[in-house]
Amino acid sequence: MSRPPEISTQQEAHFRAYLNAVLEANRQFNLTAVRDPEAAWIKHILDSLEGLRADESTPNFDGVKSVIDVGTGAGFPGAVLAIALPDARVTLLEATRKKCNFLEAATQAHAPNARVLCARAEDAGHNPELRETFDVAVARAVGSFSEVCELCLPFVKVGGQVLLWRGQYAELEIEESKRALQTLGGKAGVLKAYGLPGHDTKYYLVRVQKTRSTPAQFPRRSGVPKQEPL
Repeated sequence: MSRPPEISTQQEAHFRAYLNAVLEANRQFNLTAVRDPEAAWIKHILDSLEGLRADESTPNFDGVKSVIDVGTGAGFPGAVLAIALPDARVTLLEATRKKCNFLEAATQAHAPNARVLCARAEDAGHNPELRETFDVAVARAVGSFSEVCELCLPFVKVGGQVLLWRGQYAELEIEESKRALQTLGGKAGVLKAYGLPGHDTKYYLVRVQKTRSTPAQFPRRSGVPKQEPL
């Protein structure tokens, strides 16, 4: 199992311990479909760490003080980023109580700069204590492109950004979502393409710049962004 060069041995130890906690909890309830430790290291830890850099020399999180992971699930990428960025405050937003309970225990041990918020993004996005307060929102494997932008952009300050982990059709998704992004106050572009060891698929990290305030009616009520994407 490889370790990216910018990650310390202490951070690697926390990644491994966190991943072990995920795989152990996975025996009781479903956190991840990936059960092999080495495959999970690649698919969850290394993939999450792709968000740290736009390329070999350009960091994505320089000066970032606050991050929210929307629909964090088992804590990917949010908990991984919290370990990698100990000076940032990372909020893990998750709607399922069992997952929230797991995240609270696991992050207390390995990512104390993370906090868990158990709520739906459609509701939390209208909370004045959260709305347009974050430097960066991240989301990995959460819904369609326009849906995830509707859920994430309300949390981000004007001038901030959303980082999205997307699959092989990312460029087409961006093209098809231009109208939705214009409505929501964002502008998207592919940040980088990358591959993972043992995977033939090409993945993409997409950056959505927050260019103006998101209109007050977004996100729409629970379930609507998924059922009726912009």
